[in-house]
Amino acid sequence: MADRILISRIDCVANIGVTREERTIRQRLSIDVEFSTDSRKPAATDSIKDAIDYAQVAAAVSRICAGRDFHLIETVAEAIAGHVLSEFPTPRVRVLVRKISPVVEPRVAHVAVEIIRP
Repeated sequence: MADRILISRIDCVANIGVTREERTIRQRLSIDVEFSTDSRKPAATDSIKDAIDYAQVAAAVSRICAGRDFHLIETVAEAIAGHVLSEFPTPRVRVLVRKISPVVEPRVAHVAVEIIRP
């Protein structure tokens, strides 16, 4: 499958951080999810029943982020990738997780991890 769907910059909040104190403050994450699909049938029928509903994927990402505490963005990325691969008909997923403003000094816009899972 050469076709891909990209959901860009899903805005999520999570209790995430290495220390307990850091996890008490909900922090912003910005997440991209890209997955392989065959777009021919949904394009021909123009029906969501034949497509992967990206609203459902985005909602699942939000639920995963809010559903538990995390220490690392790598763990968030793996949880999302595993869920997408198990719940949606795609053979491949790419997940990019950005932690917004994770370092106070020196100022950092974001730190990110990107994973690709077949």
